Amino acid sequence: MNYSARLLIIVLFIGMAVQNSYGADTIRVAGSGGMIPLVTELAKAYMAEHKNVVIEINQKSIQSAGGIMGAAEGRLDIGMANRDLKDKEKTLGLQVVEIARVAVVIGVNKGVAIRDITTENLCKIYSSKITTWKDLGGNGEKIAAFTKPDSDATKETLRKKIKCFAELREPESVVVVQTSPEMAKILANRAGSIGFTDAVTVDDSNGAIVALKLEGAAPTPENVRNGKYRETQVFTLVTRGQPAGSIREFIDFVKSPRGAKIIEANKAVVIK
Repeated sequence: MNYSARLLIIVLFIGMAVQNSYGADTIRVAGSGGMIPLVTELAKAYMAEHKNVVIEINQKSIQSAGGIMGAAEGRLDIGMANRDLKDKEKTLGLQVVEIARVAVVIGVNKGVAIRDITTENLCKIYSSKITTWKDLGGNGEKIAAFTKPDSDATKETLRKKIKCFAELREPESVVVVQTSPEMAKILANRAGSIGFTDAVTVDDSNGAIVALKLEGAAPTPENVRNGKYRETQVFTLVTRGQPAGSIREFIDFVKSPRGAKIIEANKAVVIK
């Protein structure tokens, strides 16, 4: 975690401690790790304008499933999910608000020489048929491939969007990483690494992680909008029933022009 992220969390915690002593309204938020940076920025901006509200965002991923069930059971006021509700979850009386569309990025460490990859070669990496970057026109460095659990929303997106990934089962040489923050840390620091992340995380890495073009298309907001980059997922906020009070007001802020500017500044595409 970089200095600015640590500082932000400290500021949020200090704000919570001070404001709670004066009876501030608290909104509890947790869920998808990939959504944490963006929603934290939105919460920071909202709290700057609403001094009587504290938004507590769990900085550890509990994945989309945890956010959804936390909201359904009342342990969270808002769950963060980067996938659609599953059939059983649709029976829980939840309300889902889509806030952004984000590219699922094939990220590599900045030291990796290649900048473009085909879906065929990506599947060869994740089946260990290609093991060095030299095989793809890079240097002779060994490929360190990292993946997400099969239950992860990002992994589910890739299985749906990339045909050869649908039935692919990675060998033991491909390391499973449980959370998005862990994946970001690995890609930023491990030489020769490749893994699954998103455009928001790449932007937040300050150049330590590079987003590969996939079949010649870069995972830019413009290409997400025009459909050239198809590997995308939707960021959603989930509540138990219709949100009210400060929860409703925060969601309205996220969907407002002010929220849209923050979403766009984080390399995501606004969903109106």
